[in-house]
Amino acid sequence: MKNNLLLALILAGLAGAIASVQAQDGTTTTAPELSPAHKLKPFEKEFDANHDGKLDETEKAAMVAKYDKNGNGKIDKEELPPKKAKKGGSNKDGGTNAPTQ
Repeated sequence: MKNNLLLALILAGLAGAIASVQAQDGTTTTAPELSPAHKLKPFEKEFDANHDGKLDETEKAAMVAKYDKNGNGKIDKEELPPKKAKKGGSNKDGGTNAPTQ
């Protein structure tokens, strides 16, 4: 009986050691990384001329030139383009993007 218990403990220890080694050898599966373009906001993507996922100074200047209505050199919240409504959904405040009359 003692021998069976000892054998079971040894086998359990070996199984744990094998699992530990497998975890340490880098064979774990990770989720694929998103391309840098996924970090840009939808309205910024149109200015990423070289498609590197970042806006360089020239690309930023083009975006500011288009959206900076008050001429302060930056895009304020009020100057941001309206967000597109999700399919079948509505805006959080219940309003629409339609112009008011």
